[in-house]
Amino acid sequence: MPTRELLSPAQRAQFLSLPAEMSEQMLARYYTLSSDDLARIRCHRRPHNKLGFAVQLAYLRFPGRTWTASEEVSPLLLSYIATQLKVNPMGIVQYASEREATRFEHLAELQKAYGFRQFTARDYRELSA
Repeated sequence: MPTRELLSPAQRAQFLSLPAEMSEQMLARYYTLSSDDLARIRCHRRPHNKLGFAVQLAYLRFPGRTWTASEEVSPLLLSYIATQLKVNPMGIVQYASEREATRFEHLAELQKAYGFRQFTARDYRELSA
C-alpha cells in the first residue's frame, strides 16, 4: 500500500523552519532560558560551546527539530540567546569547528536531560493513522 504524506514539501519546510521575522514577544516566549537551563549550559567550559549548546536547545524547543551544521542561525535568535548567556554571539562560528563530535554529544545530553527523542517510523505511522 502506498504511503500517504501528511504534509506537502512546502508545508513541511514551513513547519520546520524558523519564522523569517520574530517579535520580542515571540523570542521571549520560545527562547528565554530558565535558571535550570542556564545552570546546565554553564556546565560547558568555553563560551562558544555554551552558545552552541543553548542554540541546540532552542531549536529542539521551537521549531521542534535539531539544528543542522549547515544551517545559519538567525542573527536575532543568536543575539537573544547570547545576551542571556553574556557571551559574544560571533562565537557561534567556533562551535564544533575543531571537533564535530561535540555537536552530537551535546544533542545526546539535551535529549537525555529534557526527554527529547527521535521521531521514528512508528510515530509517523501512528500519527498518520
